[in-house]
Amino acid sequence: MAVHAGADPVPGFRGDPGMTELQVRDLSFSYGDRPMFDGWSAAFGSGLTWLRGGNGSGKSTLLKLLAGALRPAAGQVAVEGVVQETQPMDYRRRVFWCGPGPVAFDHLSPQEYFAFIRGLYAGWDDAAMAHHIAGFGLAPHLHSPLRTLSTGTQRKTWLTAALCAGTPVTLLDEPLNALDAASLMHLRSSLARHASEGLRVWIVATHEALGEGIAIAGHIELAA
Repeated sequence: MAVHAGADPVPGFRGDPGMTELQVRDLSFSYGDRPMFDGWSAAFGSGLTWLRGGNGSGKSTLLKLLAGALRPAAGQVAVEGVVQETQPMDYRRRVFWCGPGPVAFDHLSPQEYFAFIRGLYAGWDDAAMAHHIAGFGLAPHLHSPLRTLSTGTQRKTWLTAALCAGTPVTLLDEPLNALDAASLMHLRSSLARHASEGLRVWIVATHEALGEGIAIAGHIELAA
């Protein structure tokens, strides 16, 4: 399935309607005079969707819109019937967004960040946190301020939180960037497990191949 930003609306529905958890209806958004999405609609069921597209195609913009970090000019986004615009706090508790850039928590250590973020998500999994701290090799860095850590170590921290939050929807923006080989293997193994379980919605935006063994429930390609 190919979906082109700025083109006519293309329904992105896949799977059983009863399994649909994230719905986008008639979404419109522009940067200045440049339309990025114009009446775009899609629906995502449980499983992993690979969001593809070149630079400037709108991958990061779409994830920000789905996360509630950007406000659309028109349209509606809902998770499990909870509408982003009218129920923003309930909506955000159902969506975890892991972006590629710095965040407001860089004065915290990873340990402090996890303690803070744990209280925001009812489905947080402490056992999974221990597993991913080990898998990403974060233990030596748990007590250092995030702003003093490498880009790769910061990314591992955000990914650990994303993999532990237990939200109905998880949005990952270029998650493969800045990771060492062992961490890439751990991330791909984790994504493969979640994709095969098919219990939640995972949307992964990356220009790289996700790797063998990851069940892709759907593809969306954005054209610049």
